[in-house]
Amino acid sequence: MEETKVYKTPSLAYSVFVLLCLASSTFIGMKVFGASLNVIMFLNWLLMTALAVPLGFSYQDLEKKAAQNVSNVMTTLFIIYAIGSLAGTWMVSGTVPAIIYYGMDIMSAKFFLPAALILCSIVSIATGTSWGTLGTMGVALLGIGSGLGIPAGMTAGAAICGSWFGDKTSPLSDTTNFTSSLVGVNLFRHIRHTMYTNAPAYVITLIAFTFLGLHVSESTVLDKTLIEATQTGISNYFHLGFPVAIPALVVLILLLMRKNATMSLLCGALAGIIVAIVYQGQDPSAAFNSLYNGFKGTFDDPFLTTLLNRGGITSMLGTSMTMIFCVGIGGMMKEMGVIHVVVGKLSQLIRSTFSLIFISEIIAYVAQMLSGSHYFSDVMLQSTMLEVYKKKGLRPENLSRVMEDCNTIGGTLIPWSSTGLYITATLGIAFTEYLPFAFLCFLTPLMEIFCAVTGWGITKYKEGENVEA
Repeated sequence: MEETKVYKTPSLAYSVFVLLCLASSTFIGMKVFGASLNVIMFLNWLLMTALAVPLGFSYQDLEKKAAQNVSNVMTTLFIIYAIGSLAGTWMVSGTVPAIIYYGMDIMSAKFFLPAALILCSIVSIATGTSWGTLGTMGVALLGIGSGLGIPAGMTAGAAICGSWFGDKTSPLSDTTNFTSSLVGVNLFRHIRHTMYTNAPAYVITLIAFTFLGLHVSESTVLDKTLIEATQTGISNYFHLGFPVAIPALVVLILLLMRKNATMSLLCGALAGIIVAIVYQGQDPSAAFNSLYNGFKGTFDDPFLTTLLNRGGITSMLGTSMTMIFCVGIGGMMKEMGVIHVVVGKLSQLIRSTFSLIFISEIIAYVAQMLSGSHYFSDVMLQSTMLEVYKKKGLRPENLSRVMEDCNTIGGTLIPWSSTGLYITATLGIAFTEYLPFAFLCFLTPLMEIFCAVTGWGITKYKEGENVEA
């Protein structure tokens, strides 16, 4: 007869100890030993196993939960690889180079930053993907901004703010659909509710980038030499006619038709391969291999080599591995009961709408910092806080908005999250470069606090209304 395992519930002190051990090992590994985050997080699986032994868990118990947790983010991993393939094929097809070329014609240093913000917002709303927008428009804008003398961090900040604003606002977005369905809120009710925090934060962000653009343009000499050299190099290597727009149109049309995001991106990548072979005259082998290894063009200009030689599935392998290891650890801690104990203690502190939303934000950021996944953080908030919101008379769209403000956007503020890793890998800049200019990402959770304090934008159940409805 098989013996039934008995597991211990961790105390609050032990739960905090586990979290501190995880944070300490990560910090020491990166800062003292200079190890990569991938290595550290994978080795942390051993740390979690050791810490789980006093609770009665074996490695097999934790591995099973880790694998289950990773399976929940497989869709995200597929999207990551699809975006990597898209970036490579859109380089070899001339799609992104054409955007850079013509963008340099119409952009000015003075209005570049607010224009970049608005452009990325429109593209992200239309396509429903912040990652896709950043991987295409963001990369192109970074090249244009360099030619205009705009600091890379500012350009990245504008592109990030625009891309994630559009993601939160678009009914085509996977995160928008996920959060609304997770708490049982109508999609468009959810989107309207996010405008209480989204809209004011966006306006302030637009003003900030306008001010920065005017300031930078006064102190920056427009590097016409770089612009001319970049445009000449691009036009000498690529044909820049209408066909280069076809891959982008394919993705846009498919997403507007509400087709699967991964399939839409892969169709766009295939269209890029076809354009590269038929219109650009690229070798078929090089065109197809760009999907996996990225674009490998030969340019006399080192700037163009750095700017355009990128993309491919291989460029996303590091990001995906870190995501797997981090999400796996999140599953382990969930199995151990560590997060549940900490969250339960925090829930006892709730006395008002302000404390409820403030603690929800803390849980959101902590869960994402520990797991690296905004999806995991969404699930944690839903499972632990939804009933608390209902008991306090607050409608579930208040919680789904917190999820968007702190999870969907919050990942941009956490360097080891899947979002943070994607941004740095895609744009090729350090986290510290764009962080000071990610205005929208700071402002939306602050607007959430403003709503909690003032009651503005807080929806409540009407007297006699069924809270389960």
